[in-house]
Amino acid sequence: MSQTARIGREVYRRHRGNSPSEESEERDKEPRTLTYPAYIASLLDTGSKRMAAGVRMDCNSQGQCPRSCHLCHMSPRVVQGRQRSEPVLLQITKAAPIYELVSNNETYQSLQEAMMSMLWCSGKGDVIDDWCRCDSSAFGADGLPTCAPLPQPILKLSYTYEPSSSLVIMEWNHTEPPIGVRIVDYLISQEKVTERTDHSKVETETLLSFVDDILSGARSPCVMLGDIPNLLSSSISMIIRCLEPDTTYMFRLWAVDNTGRRSSPSEVTIKTPCPTVDDVKAQEIADKIYNLFNGYTSGKEQQTAYNTLMDLGAPALHRVLYHYNQRYESFGEFTWRCEDELGPRKAGLILSQIDELSPWCKGLLQEQKIGLRRMSLKFLSCRYTDTKAFGLNWSNMGQDVHKACDEQTLTVMYNDYGEPKEL
Repeated sequence: MSQTARIGREVYRRHRGNSPSEESEERDKEPRTLTYPAYIASLLDTGSKRMAAGVRMDCNSQGQCPRSCHLCHMSPRVVQGRQRSEPVLLQITKAAPIYELVSNNETYQSLQEAMMSMLWCSGKGDVIDDWCRCDSSAFGADGLPTCAPLPQPILKLSYTYEPSSSLVIMEWNHTEPPIGVRIVDYLISQEKVTERTDHSKVETETLLSFVDDILSGARSPCVMLGDIPNLLSSSISMIIRCLEPDTTYMFRLWAVDNTGRRSSPSEVTIKTPCPTVDDVKAQEIADKIYNLFNGYTSGKEQQTAYNTLMDLGAPALHRVLYHYNQRYESFGEFTWRCEDELGPRKAGLILSQIDELSPWCKGLLQEQKIGLRRMSLKFLSCRYTDTKAFGLNWSNMGQDVHKACDEQTLTVMYNDYGEPKEL
């Protein structure tokens, strides 16, 4: 610390140009210290910027001075006990671009090629225009090049539209590096999981090509286009229909480049909600069944009641049973009335449908109130088009797609269980 003080006094005296009398007065006062960072900053103030250009300084505390070190206790403040000195480690580094260190043109070019290879070709090939020419050692067992990494698309559920009992909306962003990889297609896999405890066992699998099967409109009655990339967005969304309620599905997505390589798959597993039910209609049918069972029931009325109940399906039948018992249980419980009016065989066929529902869905259908909500969903209905005829430009796909696709609207229904909560 004493050496730093002497340097500070010397710098301060040179800057001020003090007279001998002033210097003697200054020596009588508390010595003025000038740290090295402050000294570098003073050089900047005086115009000597070249000396400090690119210099980075980092000061780190190294803890307090031990009492055994006499050099740490030379400051008057330390002597008076007002402040305890701490040693500081000053690290000074100067950053410079690599190209400034290379003076030979050939070396500069070799360095540039090596950097491009590491950046775009994993250091296993050379950059030629906008693609990678892989080394002979950078080929997989399938004979395809592996030096340019293929980005993995991230498949996810739509944040805008929630899944329904028969429909989900999947989306991802189209991204590809400017050099090395050219994505020409996406593969979408849909699998129905049959084992509830083991998602690895699947019953059916459907594999579709985004370009050949969906975008061209060739064979995708249950898969439709939602959003497509344009100049402002790279998002792609697909509407997947024809799903079964209360069922687990697994979806996978691969990117495919112009060499035929597939990226690592991105997976999403989802269980569709319980089947939707029109609760107002279920109440009306419960009233209709009561009127048919009330009093003498003719053969025609029995057949009408049987056909009506058999055509309902499990969720609607469950709600009819619920409303019937809520209103007319005093005249006989629904199960007993069906057996009494229709006979045990027909009543057994009707009531066996309720067993098709899972315990989870049965519990939801016991709610006192079930609302029905409708939402409009826009999609693109595409006619068969040879996409290879006009080429594939991901950034401006909308202009070509809208020539072969018509925008339509689909109505999606959802159930809200229980009383609505006030916000």
